[in-house]
Amino acid sequence: MKRTLLLLGIIFISFLPNSLWADKTSDDKCPGANEAPPPVLKVDLPKLIIALEGIRTHDGKQIYKNSPENETQLKKIFESTPPKTKLEQFFQLLFLLQNNVSKQELPIVVEPPSITDLLLIAKVFTDPSFPKKITKVTLQVDDPQRNPYYTVDFSDSEVRFNVNQGKGFSTWDQGMCQIAKDLIFYNGFSFRIRNSRINKNLVVDDFNKVQLYGTFGSRKMFNIDLNYLDLEKVEFVDGTDQGKVKARVAKREFKENKHSGFFKFIGSLVPNTSQQRIDW
Repeated sequence: MKRTLLLLGIIFISFLPNSLWADKTSDDKCPGANEAPPPVLKVDLPKLIIALEGIRTHDGKQIYKNSPENETQLKKIFESTPPKTKLEQFFQLLFLLQNNVSKQELPIVVEPPSITDLLLIAKVFTDPSFPKKITKVTLQVDDPQRNPYYTVDFSDSEVRFNVNQGKGFSTWDQGMCQIAKDLIFYNGFSFRIRNSRINKNLVVDDFNKVQLYGTFGSRKMFNIDLNYLDLEKVEFVDGTDQGKVKARVAKREFKENKHSGFFKFIGSLVPNTSQQRIDW
């Protein structure tokens, strides 16, 4: 039985791209693969601090108070060299807020306009329409032995975010051009944030209700076409624009596209982990 599962895992890993967004080839095979990453927008730090201090919970409690330690962390997030990606800045900012609240104070709920203003001032999204769709952010504890988790509620049951300002990220791999086009968030999107236990990397895991949409698959030993992947974990590699990403074929993939019973079985069992440039 163990040998059978190992074999299935090896076969399945060969189906998925080893790197969804890494630059591996020239534009002749995969247009856009060598494009520069999206720009990291400069942030007005004093204005951001005012926005952070202005955040209140639904019952009027202040969450963040500036301090020399907090300001140092903000500079690391928004003024580091090389600059962090917008995606990492987003999670680093939420992690900073998380660290300013004790578990005894949880749960806390933050609603517009304070959370919307904060995200717009932090410039972690190039598309201002996305944070305007956030209706509530909750930080809560479900297990005292684990980090708290965030839940993000939206005005719609499904919200799509165009990757790389609508251009997507492309790479040539597994005999075809892999293109990451959209991130799909569902109402109640949730995750946990923590520091890595072995290095300086930031880890975001226990993802729920978020998928990557695009054109993925293989043109090698087997021809397989995929559109939907569930994100499970992202580890941002400190000092780079790279991330270690863990994902698996989403259930939505099997609902919307035809696949063999064999692939349905192994696709739902085995995740794929790769390292690549990651941003939005």
